[in-house]
Amino acid sequence: MNLNEWTKENRLFIAVGIVIAVCVLLFLSCGKINAGERGIVIRFGKPVRVVQPGLYLKIPFMETLQVVNVRTETVVTQDMNASSKDLQEIAASVTTQCHYDPEKVVETYTNFGYDNFQQRLIIPAIYESVKSAVSKFNAEELITKREEVRGVIFDNLKVALERYNVCLDSLQIADLNFSQRFNNAIEEKMIAEQEALKAKNVLERVRTEAEQQLAKANASAEAKVLLAEAEAKSIKLQADVIKENGGNQYLLLKAIEKWDGRLPTTLLGDSNKLSTLLQLPKP
Repeated sequence: MNLNEWTKENRLFIAVGIVIAVCVLLFLSCGKINAGERGIVIRFGKPVRVVQPGLYLKIPFMETLQVVNVRTETVVTQDMNASSKDLQEIAASVTTQCHYDPEKVVETYTNFGYDNFQQRLIIPAIYESVKSAVSKFNAEELITKREEVRGVIFDNLKVALERYNVCLDSLQIADLNFSQRFNNAIEEKMIAEQEALKAKNVLERVRTEAEQQLAKANASAEAKVLLAEAEAKSIKLQADVIKENGGNQYLLLKAIEKWDGRLPTTLLGDSNKLSTLLQLPKP
């Protein structure tokens, strides 16, 4: 192999090496950020800029990239122990949806870092917010005012997460578990209320029936009074007629009312008396 041939081979080798090095540098210098993510370019440990979704370039060996997911994430916390206003033990389970503020990812990285962020900051904030809210309500109110309780927890947690540049999207109370003693007390109270309602209904029925009987008795008494008054007026009227026309006319009227229209087949005594008895007054 002469010098010229060696030089050609060396040049070819160098050219291939350069191409490979350029490809490696390009590979290390560019990348892609997906939708719903942000990239923090870090140069010697210091964040210098934020990369939006799409292609990006960075200086190899000098800059690294921290990818941050700014999509809404679900955080489930279960059986958080808390005490109500009347010192009842509660086990609360809460489901939250939240996301990092995409405009403050550098500030969040600088102040808090993203390593184990949920366990270090978000979940403790949820615990504290739930305990604070539950302590403002009696155990019974936690049941009857569930939506109001949810609103208080949401407001408390929203303020707490804003300190970490985290936006709270929604919050739901998955469950509120009470002690067995409290559950028994609630059951006994409900039974007592049902019994009281039943007794009240019976009392109302008895009162209604009594009022109906009283109304019937009053109606019957009034009817008797009216009948007695009618009879008294009738007697008085008859008495007045007798007094005005004499007793003979009244007796004659009564005899006619009782007469069946048949004359007796046998007459005893003076027959003139019969004609006198049947003699009617002239009109």
